[in-house]
Amino acid sequence: MSKHCSLQETADVLKSAKKIVLCSHVSPDGDTLGSTLGLMKALQKLGKDVIVTADDDISKVYKFLPGIENFVRFRDEERIDADLLVVIDASSLDRAGNVAQCVKAPKMLNIDHHISNTEYADYLYLDTVAAATGEIMYELIKVLGTEIDVEMAICLYTALYTDCGSFKYSNTMPKTMRIAAELLELGVKPNEISDSMEIKPRSNIEMLTRVLETLTFDADGKIAYISISNEMYDKDVDTDTFISYPRYIEGVEVAIMFKAVENALTRVSMRSRNLDVSGIAIAFGGGGHLRAAGCTIMAALPEAQKQLLQALKDQLV
Repeated sequence: MSKHCSLQETADVLKSAKKIVLCSHVSPDGDTLGSTLGLMKALQKLGKDVIVTADDDISKVYKFLPGIENFVRFRDEERIDADLLVVIDASSLDRAGNVAQCVKAPKMLNIDHHISNTEYADYLYLDTVAAATGEIMYELIKVLGTEIDVEMAICLYTALYTDCGSFKYSNTMPKTMRIAAELLELGVKPNEISDSMEIKPRSNIEMLTRVLETLTFDADGKIAYISISNEMYDKDVDTDTFISYPRYIEGVEVAIMFKAVENALTRVSMRSRNLDVSGIAIAFGGGGHLRAAGCTIMAALPEAQKQLLQALKDQLV
């Protein structure tokens, strides 16, 4: 079990370390990337030696984030010595990829907001009410005593923007909007963030047209899912927003996107209106929120679909 920390205790753990590795989760989104970069810049201002890593490809959609070029991906055989390993926005150690085996550090800190958190780290700051880990990071940086500059503000705003669905999801709270407003006052231009996140390259739209052809309904229309086969998968095409299309179909309770990234490895994203999909994701080694969760199934696409759909239908009965 982790030691649950206050914000001040979390800041003290960070301040006590000299060389720190910050890790974003696999399938990195704007929340984990923006939160990681925001903290990286704050710790660098405190004179810390900081490495940022993600054991996955990072979508080109995030190329506008200040500092994104600092991310490295460790080879499985690499060994990195550090004083502290910090895993950001990951509810389970599996979501951190190979970082646990590559980084040799006496302590691990996890900063997260997912209700499905498995308490795998030595120290844990967990706020399941926070709309995004970026919301936590904003408060943590304040406690660290570091001034938030415009580059940090861009990173943190992107974190909020991503996990709140452009501030239209139900997790968008008054506090979230107050923080966003303060970040705007620091120089963030919301139209530039929106354009960077929403303008799609031609390859993305071409992929979307193919993926929508796979749209399938199940459970009397309560489940709608789309699929990206091995042949269709392209790591350079950002597909995170594709799940919005089945999500907003009338009568659909659960929307799913299956993505076959390898022959026997399928990544799953789920969105629901009322069903707790985090429990289903946890059963498959994943996690997330009550209405938005994901997992990785070590199986080919057809078998992964069969397993997950059955689990969902059992819950919908």
